[in-house]
Amino acid sequence: MKKKDFVLILFLILMSFFPLLFFSNLNGNIAKITVDGKLYKTLPLSENKELIITTEYGENIVVIKNKKIFVKSADCKDGVCVKTGEISKPGEIIACLPHKLVIEIEEDE
Repeated sequence: MKKKDFVLILFLILMSFFPLLFFSNLNGNIAKITVDGKLYKTLPLSENKELIITTEYGENIVVIKNKKIFVKSADCKDGVCVKTGEISKPGEIIACLPHKLVIEIEEDE
C-alpha cells in the first residue's frame, strides 16, 4: 500500500463521520403528545414544565426539563414509559400503551 492510498483511505474514513457530527447537534423543539391517536397537546421543550395527563385509561406525570421530556410516573402495570427515560431529538418517542399515550419530538416549523 502506497502513502497516497493510506491518506485517501484515512480521508474517506474521517469523512464518513461528518454526517454523524452534523445530525447529532439537531434538537427538536416541540413535543407532540397524543392520547388514543388524537392530539392532546403540543409543548415547546424550551420551558420547564410538569404536566399531569389524566384520561379514562390512567394518569401520567410528564416533565419537561433542560430541553428534554420524560414520564416521571405512571399508574400502569409495566411502567415502560417511565423506564424509557428522557428524549430530546426529533423522531424519538415515548409510548405508554396501556394509557394509549404517545410523546414524540418534532422540529418546530
